Amino acid sequence: MPVYAGTSKATLLRDNQQVFLWQQDETVTAGGANAVSLSLAFQLERINRSFYPWGMSFEAWFSGAPGVFEIDIMGANLDIDTHYVQIGTITAVNSSNVGRFDMPSNTWPKYVAAYLKTLTNAVHVTLQATH
Repeated sequence: MPVYAGTSKATLLRDNQQVFLWQQDETVTAGGANAVSLSLAFQLERINRSFYPWGMSFEAWFSGAPGVFEIDIMGANLDIDTHYVQIGTITAVNSSNVGRFDMPSNTWPKYVAAYLKTLTNAVHVTLQATH
């Protein structure tokens, strides 16, 4: 499973692009230290305008019923694993086992990542971010 690559190794995520924080159908281990369970990190491209027309969205889908779970959406101004703080969560899914978090357009960390805090059922997870 791709995990946090390390300090200052975040890839640039350009405006109007999508990336996978966890690749399709990955086995992600919940809990543990951030260095183990933190996803790939991405640096957000700053939009060259006086306003931001939209924020970011994060969509998670599971290969089956996840049970009780929590995915923390994390943000930081420095790409260091211990600097990431929670800016949102995904804790519920629809009947197709898909959940999402929409980051408000006034929330702009320089870097984003995700942390799988809890997952009771052994299912695969995919997490996609759209800038």
